[in-house]
Amino acid sequence: MIKLIVDSTCDLNNEITDNYDIEIIPLSITVDGKSYLDGVDIDTDEVYKYMKEGKIPKTSQVSFESVSKVIEKCISNNWDFIYLAFSSKLSGTYNFAKKIIEKYKEKYPERKMAIIDSKGGAGGNGLIVMQAIKMIERNLPFEYIIKQIQFMVQHIVYRFTITDLEWLSKGGRISKTAGYVGNVLNIKPYLIVEDGLIKVLKMIRGSKKTIQKLLMDTEEGTAKFNNQIIGISHADDLETALLLEKKIRDRVKGCKTTIFKIGAVLGTHLGIGGVGVFFFDEKPEFYEF
Repeated sequence: MIKLIVDSTCDLNNEITDNYDIEIIPLSITVDGKSYLDGVDIDTDEVYKYMKEGKIPKTSQVSFESVSKVIEKCISNNWDFIYLAFSSKLSGTYNFAKKIIEKYKEKYPERKMAIIDSKGGAGGNGLIVMQAIKMIERNLPFEYIIKQIQFMVQHIVYRFTITDLEWLSKGGRISKTAGYVGNVLNIKPYLIVEDGLIKVLKMIRGSKKTIQKLLMDTEEGTAKFNNQIIGISHADDLETALLLEKKIRDRVKGCKTTIFKIGAVLGTHLGIGGVGVFFFDEKPEFYEF
């Protein structure tokens, strides 16, 4: 049996968690000097509540104990495993966990163990997970599943925006002046993930224009592969996510959609109100619609 492992930067929804048994390794979140395990000791709504009160949570990578606990569980159950980890360029989680897994490989050479740098996270990883668990259900070979996940990592497209630049300025990612001026002028950053890093593609004035850009890029990006599941993530803004979902279904004929809520770790960096769209720009060899 193969077990799929992710960390808490991967957005999952009830459609996934209610039907599939996936191991989740939590990152840590610190608020007012107290540390919590993401999704274990504190949930996304609680973190957003602290943020609305003006508090700035801090995050840190997975712990040795959290990684080892999941690996030990897999070994004791005679499970091979694949860990789809958060982008190595956004966190130390991948490299840290990889070193731990290498030690277990030496100790248990009969078990198949793999860790893959997703070069992303959030809803992008959620879409990859949906296909990975279907391959596992079909009892496809371990090496084949690895190959398909690696292909999906190369062909998942991230397009997202945030509504309030104040969160980026609070976190030190832009200057306070830039954050203030941006909000006054109603300027929204349009973000992408490229080679594992979050980058600002452009600045757009007004929410409506930003949504139009998201829609246009989704329609163009799925032109060669429209019969796919398109992911939509939101940071406590379900209304905008539902609006995006309706418009995407109108413009990308034959697609399906699924909505994720951006998890607490990424939410602390992007701020409340962010929305994103995720899709594949090329069809994987294995794909169940």
